[in-house]
Amino acid sequence: MSDYRPVDATTRVEIEALIAEMLYRLDHDQADTTWELYTEDGVSAGPMGEMDREAMKAWGARRARQTDVVGRHFIGGIRLVRADEEVEGTVQYLTFRDTNEPQTQPASVGEFRERYRKVDGRWLFSRREIVPVFGGRAAAAHAARLAGREGPAQ
Repeated sequence: MSDYRPVDATTRVEIEALIAEMLYRLDHDQADTTWELYTEDGVSAGPMGEMDREAMKAWGARRARQTDVVGRHFIGGIRLVRADEEVEGTVQYLTFRDTNEPQTQPASVGEFRERYRKVDGRWLFSRREIVPVFGGRAAAAHAARLAGREGPAQ
């Protein structure tokens, strides 16, 4: 038997709004504000490694200046379950980037593995892990470009 403990409708709507806000900011040159959507001890993990809020702030400032890269995230299959005082989420994603060839092919397909915590009445990310399933090499190359390390992904 699964320990599936779905969240109530209000919690689902609030967390889905948090996810949508994160992706909107990433897709609309506001990456320099994404760190605000994390708890004080929040962590982002993925092709660029683990980052705390200060590292996210620095990364976001660099990313927001790169207005020549256009990307869009599409999500679905959002699964949210209670996990003690937090909520765990798995979000399936497709990312398209204008630097990808062909542009109509996703640059990355995978899932976000997330944890959310309510702080002062507001849901925030306590952990967000980007897990590419397809296109991981492209995701790593993009991460290297954003970090200022040009060249193919290793």
